[in-house]
Amino acid sequence: MKPIAIIFLSAFLFSCNSPKKKVEIDTSKHVGLVTFDSEKPFKVLYSEGHLEDAEKQAELIDEAYQFLSDIMGPKEHFCLMVISEKDWERNAYLPIPGMPGYYKGNLTLGAGHNSMALVYEEMIKSFPEEMTHDLVKTYTNAQGAFDMRLFFDKLSIHELTHSFQDPENQEGYSMSRWLEEIHANMGLYAFYKSKKPNELKYVTHLVDFSLDNPPPNLQYETLSDFDAHYYDMQPDTYGFYQMKFTKAGAQLIDSLGNAVLKPLNDFIIKYDESWKDKLTEEEFRERLTAEVHPYFSEIMDIW
Repeated sequence: MKPIAIIFLSAFLFSCNSPKKKVEIDTSKHVGLVTFDSEKPFKVLYSEGHLEDAEKQAELIDEAYQFLSDIMGPKEHFCLMVISEKDWERNAYLPIPGMPGYYKGNLTLGAGHNSMALVYEEMIKSFPEEMTHDLVKTYTNAQGAFDMRLFFDKLSIHELTHSFQDPENQEGYSMSRWLEEIHANMGLYAFYKSKKPNELKYVTHLVDFSLDNPPPNLQYETLSDFDAHYYDMQPDTYGFYQMKFTKAGAQLIDSLGNAVLKPLNDFIIKYDESWKDKLTEEEFRERLTAEVHPYFSEIMDIW
């Protein structure tokens, strides 16, 4: 079986929760972009010639922002940046053009086709047709073309959820990267389940397909390994973790409801990077189950 190398590269996505630092946005990445005049609760910037993309993305992010802020409280001081492939190296943080990301107050999205979607389309086409028939059917767009943007573009809501974990727009992290990722996928799943249920299949089908066809040589598998090797694991291992995180996020939302996003977000902010190495795994589990919900202990047990 060929590996499912889902290269999210959100290993470069950062969030921090230290309330001791001044709230700032990294405006150095705004150079050369056009400001979109709107009444959204966030500033919108875009690459010249891509106003239509900016308008479309702003509407989606605004809807998701209203949904998430109604649950978790408003996330202030962030910008939406819609960036063309031509401007990507200058204005974005991630190396792959079009890949959604959040860092230092900037939510960066691509204008036009997501390059990661193109890579994935080619990979899927290389698999046996009987293996991917149902997957291709799901990710066929209204024009009849196989289009993995139907999945990858939705990761913008994952990244928007990361921004709520980061009220001060800083560079540090919470003490648990795996918990941040589960929470971000909970936000993604909850939004599409609640607001756009007809599109939820675009999130879940790839997850199920990937879990049924895991990479053959995973480097790491445990939650502690994910945190310890966040920056050095291979892309297929990282991608498989994200598939499992999305599945776990869906189970949590289905079992506990959308309201659990709030106490979990508060927990992530409270136990920031200053807590690293100050709690044992068991102490962390006890606080997570006591301050958020006991079901998280079950998620850790079955991992």
